[in-house]
Amino acid sequence: MKIRCKNCYRVLDPNEEYCKACGTHSEQMKKAMETGNYGGGPLDRFKIGFALFAVLAFLGNGIIMTTFAVIKEDASSSLFNKSYSLLFSSIITFIVITVIHIKDLKDFFWNGNKTQFRNCLLIGILFTIFATLCSLLANFTSVLPNFVTKYLSSEGAKWFTGPSSNITILLVSFILVAIVEEIVFRRLLIDALDDATMLSDTGVIFVAGLLGTIMDFSWIMATETLLVSFIMNLVLAGIYANSNRSLGLNILFRVLIIVSQFIIFLV
Repeated sequence: MKIRCKNCYRVLDPNEEYCKACGTHSEQMKKAMETGNYGGGPLDRFKIGFALFAVLAFLGNGIIMTTFAVIKEDASSSLFNKSYSLLFSSIITFIVITVIHIKDLKDFFWNGNKTQFRNCLLIGILFTIFATLCSLLANFTSVLPNFVTKYLSSEGAKWFTGPSSNITILLVSFILVAIVEEIVFRRLLIDALDDATMLSDTGVIFVAGLLGTIMDFSWIMATETLLVSFIMNLVLAGIYANSNRSLGLNILFRVLIIVSQFIIFLV
């Protein structure tokens, strides 16, 4: 298991209780030296998180969608079926993932220093602008699935009432999806890759970005979002890895991107 300095985030050598770079004391290394246990933890947490994600989000979404199709006698996966299945699966997955990993999220928002915050904030703002522009360029650079953008652009789009769905359901669904994915495929996955493999930081970011994109597609099932999703996963993995494992900015930018998309297509 890699143990990093809490101040400069350098990987500490075995038995390096005080960081050789900045002199910061590591309680984690001290405990490992006392107990002789330098392993375990992140990989097991990711396995649990991934298993829950796969069952509740991926399979659950499909099961709920099929159920609604049968109830409505509509096998064509209408907007109603897609939006409500996404809502229910995102709510259930969010609650379960949060409850299971609540102790791991106590340092959830920000652990980095001022320089890291400034750099990550700048990168996040630039990417938010980039993602917003991409959605206006072509169908294959979409941030949201086509069934969502078509609904938002239609005259029938309503905030709280509608014949088949409404804006509120879709907005809440995508925000919850974003938070769940940040917990599972940013925090849990990157920590597991960093701990259990010999991949470089760049390698960890790439693998985490790729896997995050694949599982995002498995949940949303929209090929038109793949390109932007992959770039987004790489950028956010980089922000997480370079902010002392903080998720606050990641979630903030994900929400901003989603909200901006809704505004663009509603106007």
